[in-house]
Amino acid sequence: MKQELAPAGAPALEIKNVTKRYDDLVAVNNVSFTIDREVVGLLGANGAGKSTLLKAVLGLIKVDEGDVHVCGQHTGRPPTEARRLIGYLPEDLRLYERLTGWEFLSFIAGIKGLNHTHEWEEGLDYFGLHDKRHLLIEEYSLGMKKKIGLIAALMGAPPVMLLDEPVNGLDAESMRLLRLRIEELARRGSTFVICSHIMGFVERVCQRIAVLKQGRVVIEGAPSNLREAAGMTNAPFEDVFLRFAL
Repeated sequence: MKQELAPAGAPALEIKNVTKRYDDLVAVNNVSFTIDREVVGLLGANGAGKSTLLKAVLGLIKVDEGDVHVCGQHTGRPPTEARRLIGYLPEDLRLYERLTGWEFLSFIAGIKGLNHTHEWEEGLDYFGLHDKRHLLIEEYSLGMKKKIGLIAALMGAPPVMLLDEPVNGLDAESMRLLRLRIEELARRGSTFVICSHIMGFVERVCQRIAVLKQGRVVIEGAPSNLREAAGMTNAPFEDVFLRFAL
């Protein structure tokens, strides 16, 4: 797998005092944090600002204040170089459904500059889609489409990976495979930002969690630290999350 890590001294992802407004709505309000070679959960209720922040990291939207750097590259001047270092799975996953799974992954590999078929063959094998690789994507189930999106995002092991609701539509075995792949890539030095409402998965896979509320980070720390702050040592992690998110 191809991997280009941040240059010495540059964190994988640095967000400094980022604010984004839509008219009178402040979607992201002076958010700052640094992530480097770890798995971080970015959590919040609907409308808390998670997707806006991910789009700012990708350079898909222009922030009103602050800066975002990916491996030392500024995402806004222009975003092309920074975006090349990111693997992204959007929540609203839209694929080229008139392509087969094989054709789609071959296309994505070409965009990423990956020239060897094993880059996507391995992903198809790993997620159990090898026998379905020549079917049109429009014939895939929701879970199969999610797997194709994940293979595309993880392919080439980019140094920063943004996964927005990665486990929606996955069965228990596929969730386990994804967790193991994230853990493997994290050990190799990749950085992950994961947005999800599946709190059991988040607590298991994330080393650190930041909870957004009305565009602000209201608490940040290891899952155990959030439990301690909420006074909920043995409660389901959904209850811990809601203690801070609502």
